[in-house]
Amino acid sequence: MVNDEPKTRPAGVTRSRLPAPANRLPMAPVRKTDIPAEPISHSPASRKLAPLKAPPPTQTTGQMSDVQNCGRSVKGVEGRRGMRRGGRQSRCRTSASPTISRGDSAESGVSMGTSDSLDGEVQIKPTTRLSPPRKPTSRAYSSIKARIRVRGGRPMMRGFANVGAVFGESKGEPLHPQIIRMARKSGQLNLSNKGLVEVPDKVYHIHEIETDEAKKMTMTMSMDGSDEDRWWEQTDLTRLYLSSNQLITISPKINNLLSLQVLDLSDNCLTTLPSTLGELTSLQRLNLSHNKLEELPAGLYLLPDLRSLQLDHNNLSTLSDDIGNLSVLEYLDVSHNSLTSFPYGIGYLQRLVKLNASENQIKELPVEIGDCFGLGQLDLNHNQLTSVPNSIGNLRKLEQLYLRHNAIQIIPPLHNCASLKELYLGNNFIKELESEQLVYLKTLSVLDLRDNQLDSLPDEITLLQALERLDITNNNISTLPHHLGLLPHLKSLPLEGNPMRLIRRDIIQRGTVQLLKYLRSRVTASLNTFPGFENTPADSNLLLDNRSIPDKYQMRNTQTMAYNEKAAEIPDQLFENALEAKVRTVDLSKNQLKEVPEKMEMLSQYSSEVMLGMNKLVMLPPWIGKFHRLQFLDLQGNLLSDLPTDLASLLYLREVNISSNRFEQVPACLYEMSQLEILCAADNQVKMLYVEGLSKLERLATLDLHNNNIDFVPPLLGNMTQLRSLQLHGNPFRNNMRVTGRKIFKENNTVIERMENTVG
Repeated sequence: MVNDEPKTRPAGVTRSRLPAPANRLPMAPVRKTDIPAEPISHSPASRKLAPLKAPPPTQTTGQMSDVQNCGRSVKGVEGRRGMRRGGRQSRCRTSASPTISRGDSAESGVSMGTSDSLDGEVQIKPTTRLSPPRKPTSRAYSSIKARIRVRGGRPMMRGFANVGAVFGESKGEPLHPQIIRMARKSGQLNLSNKGLVEVPDKVYHIHEIETDEAKKMTMTMSMDGSDEDRWWEQTDLTRLYLSSNQLITISPKINNLLSLQVLDLSDNCLTTLPSTLGELTSLQRLNLSHNKLEELPAGLYLLPDLRSLQLDHNNLSTLSDDIGNLSVLEYLDVSHNSLTSFPYGIGYLQRLVKLNASENQIKELPVEIGDCFGLGQLDLNHNQLTSVPNSIGNLRKLEQLYLRHNAIQIIPPLHNCASLKELYLGNNFIKELESEQLVYLKTLSVLDLRDNQLDSLPDEITLLQALERLDITNNNISTLPHHLGLLPHLKSLPLEGNPMRLIRRDIIQRGTVQLLKYLRSRVTASLNTFPGFENTPADSNLLLDNRSIPDKYQMRNTQTMAYNEKAAEIPDQLFENALEAKVRTVDLSKNQLKEVPEKMEMLSQYSSEVMLGMNKLVMLPPWIGKFHRLQFLDLQGNLLSDLPTDLASLLYLREVNISSNRFEQVPACLYEMSQLEILCAADNQVKMLYVEGLSKLERLATLDLHNNNIDFVPPLLGNMTQLRSLQLHGNPFRNNMRVTGRKIFKENNTVIERMENTVG
């Protein structure tokens, strides 16, 4: 019988082109009794050879081929049995000197040849040199090897790589050691889109060192920066991404990852979650979207530091009132579920900034929704709402309100929504616009009323002086008020789907600009008789020149004086109206001012925010220091190189933005502002950091100095423990950063951690 083992090619011998052997190499049988009793040594030089009966003839090229094939001789019954028992035959390489091969080498553990004999005879063979044992090939990597081809000296993959080779296709096989090392070093583990059915158990114990790993670490431990793991530099796992897999459950052992801040379980098949999820006290972002969850564990509502919660595209029908326990939650997405109502506890989420509850079956909102004072965006599209509670008018910071595809019949009461800029009411059943409601919508820039049942627009529509887009597509409107063309900022007016009778079709087809021009040409009455234009001159041309100046009534409602018209001069009338309105915000950004208007000094008594960015200012007047109530000062995008020392008297200033100017150092007056929390000085020419001055700012939490000329970061900067965000990228200190880090590490072990966590 022919040996079934895979054939190997001896080193230096080309098998395919050798001629067939002319004759067989004679083999002289030796009896078992002649074989020495001691075991055969692994070294050919130490073996005792049996007496030779016939010397081997000189080998020819043909005989070398026969020597090559001698290891593949016919095996006996005992040889085959040895193979069935798991015996392993070693592969040999030929040499010039003779040696002896035993037939029972399969049982000895180390093979001296590859031929098996029926009667236990010893055969004379050329000397064999043992090759090192082959590493067993893991089945998990077999499919990857089968797909690798070498082309042009580079490995190429054929088809798709077998991700199951490392992660397992259906069961959580051990993670690849390189992935574990990277996770321990960076604190981030990304196992997204790996076809996982369950999370590998190693993930929950990623910082536990196994026996084999500890042995290897002990043998290779080095303190001189070798390629092996530096266990003293490992960080806790803070980010875990498991999205786009096939996970059905999550193990309760998830509570082992106590430092976890971001957990992404989106796009899986989860139906339940472990209650131990509530023990992740450091968790800030939790993404559970695109799963099959029908309810949430009680522990989820106990996460004390959760800022973002995504629950969209699940099967949730209710939310617990305990959601109010998430007191620092800022973003909540429960869209594309089966919710019919909101819990009353929603009112306790006073830090909530964005709430998305679209694509549900919500029929009414709780009155407590008006207690979410920080809400800036509310999306309730595609629900079953017929009305909105009056308390929604208490949302003073609300900027965007989406109510499309509901059953609303009247505009919701938004009497105190002073910041509202976009209101979407399309695809409802609104039949008319009430003028009483329009009085409170003067800050709107977008009003969407498409696909409703409107018959006309009221004359009070011109109260919306800031309106830029008015969408009245697919209604029953037959004409438009002519003074609609007087709105100073209106740029888009879609009219398709309305039975316009008094305006020619060709005028409508010319676009918004020509349509507004046509409407203005039809205005015959005095201009100050129209709503919103009571205090404007009667002259049409003068009105068009000053149409962007808001009146005192508008300023009184918004508490803002805004003039952003790329103007080189500001009209005096604007400051007089602002003084009567006692505005708190002065916005003169995006103009072409070369100096601050002197009239602005009269607003120092009331103003708490001043925005002078995106101008051409070269200097600031000293009287800026009289704005004692100032909390926010924006000077970005100018030509400033210094600030007056009078600004040091602004004791309540909390945020200063001097980015994109020509500062070569941080102005000294800023170091005296004890209440300063945010300092932005990016895109300047700052060359050094004055740490002693910055240390005076005990409340400074954000320092942005990116894109400057800083070539050295003082180690003492790490002692500013109050910093939460430090942006220094884009500076030429990269070569010195390692040296700085070493100095910091020598001075204080905790400072290096502070620098690593804050340097952006």
